[in-house]
Amino acid sequence: MQVLLRDEEERALALLLESQKAQERVAIQALVTINKTSLQARSTQVQTSLTKQAEKMKNFAGNTLPSDLEGGFKGRAADAAKDYLFAVPQPDSTSPIK
Repeated sequence: MQVLLRDEEERALALLLESQKAQERVAIQALVTINKTSLQARSTQVQTSLTKQAEKMKNFAGNTLPSDLEGGFKGRAADAAKDYLFAVPQPDSTSPIK
C-alpha cells in the first residue's frame, strides 16, 4: 500500500514539476517577445532620427555651405565648388539596432 502511495506521490510531483517548467517557458517567451518589441520600436525611432539628420547634412552640403562660400570663390572655382557640394550624396544611415 505504501509503495502505491509513494509511486502516486512521485508521479504527482513529476507532473507538478513539468507544469512549473511549462509555465516558466511561457514566461520566458513572453519576456523575449516584450524585449523584441521594445527593440523594434527603438530601432524605428533611431532610424527616423538618423534619416532626419542625413537630410539636414545633405541640405547643409547642398544649400547652406555653397551660399556661405559664395563670397570666398570667384569664377570657375566658385562654380566648381558649388557643383561639387551639390553632388554630395545624402548619407546612408541605418539603425544599428536589428
